[in-house]
Amino acid sequence: MSEQRALFSESWHRVAGQRLRLRPSVTIRKQVFRGETWHIAQDGFTNQFFRFRPEAYQFVARLDGTRTIEEIWVGCLERDGDRAPGQGEIVSMLAQLYQSNLIASDVPADTAQLFQRHQKRVQQEIKSQIFGIFFLRIRLLDPEPILRRLWPVVKWLCTPGAGLLWIVMVGLGLSAVINHWDQAQDQTQSILEPGNLLLLYLGFAMAKLVHEFGHAFAVKKFGGEVHAMGVTLLVFTPIPYVDATAAWAFRERWKRVMVGCAGMIPELFFASIAALVWANTGAGLLNSLAYNVMIVASVSTVIFNINPLLRFDGYYILADLTDSPNLQPRAARQWLHMIEKYAFGGKFTESPARSRKEAVWLSIYGVASWVYRILITVSIILLVADRYFGIGLLAGVVTFIGAFVMPVVGGLRYLTREPRIQRVRKRAWGVTFGALAVIVILLGVVPFPRHFRAAGVVRAAGSMTVLTPVDGWAESFAVPSGTSVQQGAPLVTLQNPELALSIASARANLEQAAARERQMLTELAAGIAPMKKRRESVEMLLAQLEHDQEQLDFRAPVTGEWVSAHSDDMLGTWMARGTMVGELVGDGPLWDFYAVVPQDFAGDLFGGHLHGAEVRFQGSSGRDLRVTDWRVVPGRQDVLPSPALGWATGGAVRVRMDDPRGLRSAEPFFLVVARVPAPTGAAAKEGHVVWHGRTGVIRFDLPWSPLLVQWGRDFRQLLQSHYQL
Repeated sequence: MSEQRALFSESWHRVAGQRLRLRPSVTIRKQVFRGETWHIAQDGFTNQFFRFRPEAYQFVARLDGTRTIEEIWVGCLERDGDRAPGQGEIVSMLAQLYQSNLIASDVPADTAQLFQRHQKRVQQEIKSQIFGIFFLRIRLLDPEPILRRLWPVVKWLCTPGAGLLWIVMVGLGLSAVINHWDQAQDQTQSILEPGNLLLLYLGFAMAKLVHEFGHAFAVKKFGGEVHAMGVTLLVFTPIPYVDATAAWAFRERWKRVMVGCAGMIPELFFASIAALVWANTGAGLLNSLAYNVMIVASVSTVIFNINPLLRFDGYYILADLTDSPNLQPRAARQWLHMIEKYAFGGKFTESPARSRKEAVWLSIYGVASWVYRILITVSIILLVADRYFGIGLLAGVVTFIGAFVMPVVGGLRYLTREPRIQRVRKRAWGVTFGALAVIVILLGVVPFPRHFRAAGVVRAAGSMTVLTPVDGWAESFAVPSGTSVQQGAPLVTLQNPELALSIASARANLEQAAARERQMLTELAAGIAPMKKRRESVEMLLAQLEHDQEQLDFRAPVTGEWVSAHSDDMLGTWMARGTMVGELVGDGPLWDFYAVVPQDFAGDLFGGHLHGAEVRFQGSSGRDLRVTDWRVVPGRQDVLPSPALGWATGGAVRVRMDDPRGLRSAEPFFLVVARVPAPTGAAAKEGHVVWHGRTGVIRFDLPWSPLLVQWGRDFRQLLQSHYQL
């Protein structure tokens, strides 16, 4: 017998003398998982299921109400020897059968116990619904009569021809989305707007109705029955559901897998139809409804249904494909077993895994599923709270209680009452509080590195962007791109015939104004002052025009390397004043890194607590440049130093959608100019021009602090930035 198996149990006396039997409505079927035979007990009235192994079946099959539990167990020991279940296994199994309402007793007290059992199960369901606020389930009717009438009409959907049609339609739908990808992204911005919520709900309800009936008809295809249908409040949105758990009783694994896939298959078909309608219609009600259907019928399938880390379709498909029934409960029991055995030193604990490999698999799955559930729940809360803060706050409080407070209460109850740890209870308390103390010290006392990052772009010190000072036609470029030039060297020659005509006209006006002024000196003294002002204004205009004419041959404002990648394309084109024609890249030993710091870090930026900073460029791993000095440009900014930092070009800063240049940020920021040394070695050989304009990230180092303090500060910043609290 395995050392993990509890042959004797301290709770055995509670069940040894009872005479129990399976309820008449319970049937038992065989299933095969990983080459092993399992048995499934199903109650046809309540649709409750319980899965157990062959050695346990030898015990359960003899529950006929005529023999005591002690007598049946002794018979199993005599017949099966070491393969017989231990007392601990039997106590645990009877408890689960009891909770599933699959066993009964002939004693009169059974009626009261049955009522208590039902009441306890109802209370557990209510608690799970309250603290699983995003996934409330309400049963409404029995859909079996409706399914029987519709089945002759829809059974052709389970044919190979229907499968081929599905492949074609899904391909067309994907093609339509890819061809209109930019439009799809733009329309996503308004999907949670109040004016779109009704259409979003209608699309969700329609898609999920198709999804759930897909499950139901798949069960009918393989001879099962569906007796429960209702609504699920998914993120406070009522959507239909059907109970397809009858598929658990199918012996063939592929049938169970097909039932699991049968919801997503028609839903994706429905999404493809919606995508084609959306892509081929203009703005309007039909277009918006089709877009909402397309989004919810595809995105929800990926995030929820097909994901095996949540208890939806993907979870049951994975369980069948890997022959790992009851994944989440067994993963939880595996972790409890490891804690009881290795941390508490308990000897009467048994792993739900049959091998070391399965134990590792259950352990990894348990952690991954818990983390993913927390992440997806928090993401949904933040998404809802961004639009509807009150609902998001309520959901956050309830979820926090269900995810953290209730497990703590359950853990204390376990440490106080669990019979399996009776002999090691003091050690269990000590280990638990010791672990909590270590966690509190690590998170709340021990300081950890702290810093914040900001995106930016580097420019060689002394560099300058060259803009056309006047309007004109590009006649010639004095030097080719990549040439080093001195300050004052000619760069570009422009030609503007209209400017020459304007100068001639201004000179004529000046002569006229001077003549009129001289005339007023002899004829009308009162007209001298107005004529003088007119002459002066014409002189100012002429001076400006002559200055512009001189600027037609503009020169290098600083010394550096002339870079104009499109100079050949610019020849002969009209260039308005302020058009960028190139850059002069400095060759000094220092660079300027222009960093865009979000407002969330204003306190750290101006608090005087910065300990240093370093810059890292994309595509240059291991080339971190230590910042020698930095300064903050006064006032909040909203124009980026380079369009490469904005979303429009794949940068990290969100920009305004109405800015075609992609330079105006959606939110104000603080501009930090950091001075960094030019790279040495291989990087220096690449040249300043290669590095000039590269994007990177600057990391500001802050005083070390405990993680709880850092997380609390981040949480307050989240409330302030998103909800103005």
